[in-house]
Amino acid sequence: MAKVEEYWRGKSVLVTGASSGLGWAITEALAPYGIHFALLSRREERMRELANQLSNTPSRFWIRSVDVRNREQVYRAVRDFAAEAGRLDVAWVNSGIGGSTAFDRWNWDTVEAMIDTNLKGAIYTTMACLEQMVPRGEGAIVGIGSASSMRGLPGRGIYSMTKIALAYYLESLMAELPQIQFTIIHPGFVDTPINQNNPNRFWLMQPPEAAQLMIRAVARRKRVYIYPFKMKLLYRVVHALPPSVYFWIAKKMLQVSNPTGERIEIPSGAGEGPRQPGEDKLENRRPEKPD
Repeated sequence: MAKVEEYWRGKSVLVTGASSGLGWAITEALAPYGIHFALLSRREERMRELANQLSNTPSRFWIRSVDVRNREQVYRAVRDFAAEAGRLDVAWVNSGIGGSTAFDRWNWDTVEAMIDTNLKGAIYTTMACLEQMVPRGEGAIVGIGSASSMRGLPGRGIYSMTKIALAYYLESLMAELPQIQFTIIHPGFVDTPINQNNPNRFWLMQPPEAAQLMIRAVARRKRVYIYPFKMKLLYRVVHALPPSVYFWIAKKMLQVSNPTGERIEIPSGAGEGPRQPGEDKLENRRPEKPD
């Protein structure tokens, strides 16, 4: 723990998606270390509630309502916080939304909101923060991915895509900017609002425990961190499977990867088999709200 405290003590730290889930838990975990926080989320009242809850800690809280899908809002918030704090040490690129994007539930609002939040919003945040860090020659970007990025998961294809795309983007920056620390974190199931509609969460962790693992991984300057350990093993194995083997397994994974818990039938080939009554009318799903 001494190394963790040495790394985090007195840093200026930006957290997106701070009003709930992992963003909330990360803020709670870091608050004892005298952090100067920038908390960003659409829900200002929730962030102020969090700051009030942590008012007995040595940390300070700078709060702004920001929609990460709005590039100008993101850049302005990052610049304003860096000017007030004097520097930006660490950015947790955390905002994200989930939801089913299965073929028979396809909804463009859901798809576009997920891409705009999980990928474009993450890129806006990363680039805005790097513009503060690179001239100083130091800083850290922590990208929150997902174990769902192990492969294209049935019913979760767009979510999986946004998370592996974020990982590849940050991986490329590792080579371009060796003076900056990049850590990509792929959590397994953590009991947060993004997955609470999924009845098939296995190896479920509570947010405080997950947050402690993550802040330790960053302090140890891990480049890629997958947790819990059993999920790391599963991630590596599934990622290495030949396509034919993975496809066979994927058809049996549908109920796990489908966040609604409803069964989805995936045809074994394009156009095979008759459609069931009502299948020609796709379910109109609204996207889950971003932090």
